[in-house]
Amino acid sequence: MKKSTLLACAAALVISTGVVGAQSAPTYDDNLILRNPVSAPALGNVVLVPVASPQTVSAVHDYVKAWQNAEINIAKAKVKYENHERMTKAEKKWLHSYDKHNYADYFRTHSIGRVHGQEVFLNWNGENRNKNEYEYFEMPKYNKEDGFTNSYGYNVLRGMTDRINEIIQKQKEVGGPMTDDEAQALEDAILDVMAKDQENVSNEELRHYMNETIWFAAKQTVKNKASEEPTVQDEHTVDLREAINRPANQETKKVDLRAAIQ
Repeated sequence: MKKSTLLACAAALVISTGVVGAQSAPTYDDNLILRNPVSAPALGNVVLVPVASPQTVSAVHDYVKAWQNAEINIAKAKVKYENHERMTKAEKKWLHSYDKHNYADYFRTHSIGRVHGQEVFLNWNGENRNKNEYEYFEMPKYNKEDGFTNSYGYNVLRGMTDRINEIIQKQKEVGGPMTDDEAQALEDAILDVMAKDQENVSNEELRHYMNETIWFAAKQTVKNKASEEPTVQDEHTVDLREAINRPANQETKKVDLRAAIQ
């Protein structure tokens, strides 16, 4: 018998013995799909994916400032409306920009939706009332004593998202951020949740999902609200009749009517 054949037989014997003698892991090194809690490697000195990432910090900042800008302009429009003053097209649009959606609820919709998107895409078990049968193991169904059996990745991501949404909803209840101090406090509170959760997460892939979820929710909320708020063109719309009939002695900025018409 050839030497290569002998080596192949020996390897097969060792592998089969190992399989019989020891139980293999239910997944191929995927701690995120397993039941929580799972044994995770200790945090190292080098963090490849910080939470929050620079992109996420920037997105959260833009989200909070957009919310603050909206609150200020809506408040101004309400004053003119209540005083029965003539309102511009932009002011009318600001006044009705919260008729359907607001910054807090949009953020909650997009952030939780992103978590469930990751749950489906990565095949995580999340708040599943039925038994989830994977290829080589299964997750038990919901019961009153133990509750849901969720994947580790789902628990971390959903837990962080719920805590951030709790902060944002509380801000909505007392009124959106109106001052720079209120806006900064809200921004810091969101990032503090992410920073604290980072301390207990050593999986770089999961850190990426943490960043991406909040980044997406912030960016998408600003995009959605921009479609419901006045555009730059609306802000510069000029009432031609008012501009022509305004008394000559009234202090005002000069208006280029030709430019306004165009």
